[in-house]
This record gives sequence, structure tokens and C-alpha cells, in this order.
Amino acid sequence: MMDPILIILIGTAVVLFCIIVLKLHAVISLLLAALVSGLLTSPELIMNYATHSGMSAPEAQSLAGLALGKRLAMAFGNTCGKIGILIALASIIGTSLMRSGGAERIVRSLLGLFGKKNASLAFLTGSFTLAIPVFFDTVFYLMIPLVKSIAVRNPKKFSLYLMVVIAGGVMAHSLVPPTPGPLFVAEEMGIDLGVMMIFGLIAEIWRSR
Repeated sequence: MMDPILIILIGTAVVLFCIIVLKLHAVISLLLAALVSGLLTSPELIMNYATHSGMSAPEAQSLAGLALGKRLAMAFGNTCGKIGILIALASIIGTSLMRSGGAERIVRSLLGLFGKKNASLAFLTGSFTLAIPVFFDTVFYLMIPLVKSIAVRNPKKFSLYLMVVIAGGVMAHSLVPPTPGPLFVAEEMGIDLGVMMIFGLIAEIWRSR
């Protein structure tokens, strides 16, 4: 029986390889990683998970006996049922911000507020704010042209501006719903979504000090 941590690491490596090397879409990469992880997961591990999740012994045995495709479809459906609608709505908001120019206006307004001398703080705040409803890669591609235009006058700070954009996006994606990760954590741990958002914002603002 393979260690669950090792299975997770292999699945993560598959995702990174598919996205970085093979240039596949993130959804396809995640599905391939799920297939690999499912193949490596033994029936004993599935039964242990099912038992700890509150399933009865017959239910756990039935889950372990399902074909890999059916298990993946069931897990995908359950996850979509829990957080799919919220993610879809957040994506709509994010796309509207991008296509209307609202996202760029937010960043430029922050640059005007903080001033060119504090551009790094403006980029951090803008990236953090936009990464809540917008996926991280989209935020990154949106802000790169702005970073380049500001860094023309001070090339030595280009790396700093780039890092704060990444930091702001990562911070929002790690703790603040409705980004998928924090949303899933809140659902699985039974945390109220409003509480998760408030304390996620507090924690990230405190961490960015």
C-alpha cells in the first residue's frame, strides 16, 4: 500500500509537468493527475478514507469496488455540487472586470493613490484585490504590461514589482474565497463562508505587513 503523501506528491508532479512541459490546459492536467492518483490508490486506502468520513462498512466496500472512472466522476460531481456555482459566478465577475477594463482601472487608481514611489505597494494591493474574483494566471497576465510600463523608468525595481504581483495573487488564492482552494477548505471543514472571507482577509493583510 503506497503512502498517501507520496501519491499526493506524484499527482502534484503530474500537474506541474503537464502544465509547464506539455503546455496542457489546467483542467486537462488536473484530470490526468486525478487518473494517476486514482490508479495509485489502493482499495485499502479508499476504505480507510470512507470509514473515517463516516461511511458504513458496506458503503466503504462499495466505494472501493467502483471503477476508477466512476469514482472520478462521483468526486467531480460532489465537488461541483458544493462549490461549482460560486466558482462559476466568481469567474463571471472576473471576466466582466477584465473585458470592461475595470481591473486595469483598479490597478491604475491604486498607483495614483499610492504614488510612483510606492508602486510596489500599489501592485501588491491590486494583485491581492483582483485575485479574489479572478484566477491567478489571469491577474498575472493582466498586470505584467503595467509592471513593464512602470519599470521603464526604474528597471532595477522590475523584479520587485513582479514579485509583489505574484505575492498578492498567491495570498488571495491561499485564504480568501471565492477562489477554489479556500472555498473547498471552508466547505470541507464546515467553516461559514463569510467568516472564512473575513478572517482570510485579516490574515493576509497581517501577513503582507
